[in-house]
Amino acid sequence: MTGAHFHPQRLHPRYGGLVNIASQLPGGLALASKTCGRFIFDQQPSSSENPSAADLEAAVVAVCGFPRTGTTYLQEAASQALGAPERCWKNHDPFSIPVYIDAGLLTLIPLRDPISTISSWSVYNNDLPSLSIQRNRLLSYTAWHRAIQKYVKSPHVMLVGFDSLGDSSDELLDSVREMNEGQELLLHMQNFPSEIREELKAPYVEALNDPKLSGTLFGAFRVYENLMRETVALVDVEIATTAAAAAAAAAAA
Repeated sequence: MTGAHFHPQRLHPRYGGLVNIASQLPGGLALASKTCGRFIFDQQPSSSENPSAADLEAAVVAVCGFPRTGTTYLQEAASQALGAPERCWKNHDPFSIPVYIDAGLLTLIPLRDPISTISSWSVYNNDLPSLSIQRNRLLSYTAWHRAIQKYVKSPHVMLVGFDSLGDSSDELLDSVREMNEGQELLLHMQNFPSEIREELKAPYVEALNDPKLSGTLFGAFRVYENLMRETVALVDVEIATTAAAAAAAAAAA
């Protein structure tokens, strides 16, 4: 483990370019996160984002995804499949993935296209729909997804397409709504799908499609599409069975 943490929801938007450049160099993102962390991150990660040894021992599944890509849905799906919420750990830090692999956890990584992700993230953060903020959000997205590329071939890692989450059961969707309400999110962020949310996303989508961002958007889509070749649909994942197989393989190694 490098000791680095990259929680994109804590990254100040102005540093999107920095982390994107760093992510293109071997070990660069880890180095930038460690050495510049107190400057580029608004807050340090909370204990709920960094599992202890006891947390890892109790868990058999981990969910690690970029914000607004469906991490809460996957966490709830795994908790229901496993019968206990403590058996699934969730955060947004790509540097935690090797820790999960070493612990024998099945790691689920949701993937969502950059326009949908960044527009939803911007609504969540109440961003101004300016080109500079959208550019930096896209660059952060690209850096994060570039960081996970090295793990996608691991037998302990599964990439899950966001679009497949729409086929979730009513019970799962109801549970996620309850979790969102417990977090006191704004009303338009509590329901899935939401016409109100789509209306709020419109100015961000317009900014993201501005010709001035075409190069940045192309780079984000290129990384995303490369990863999408490895995705599975949530309905095709037997979470409990796959997690047990991953744990057995780790124990035998």
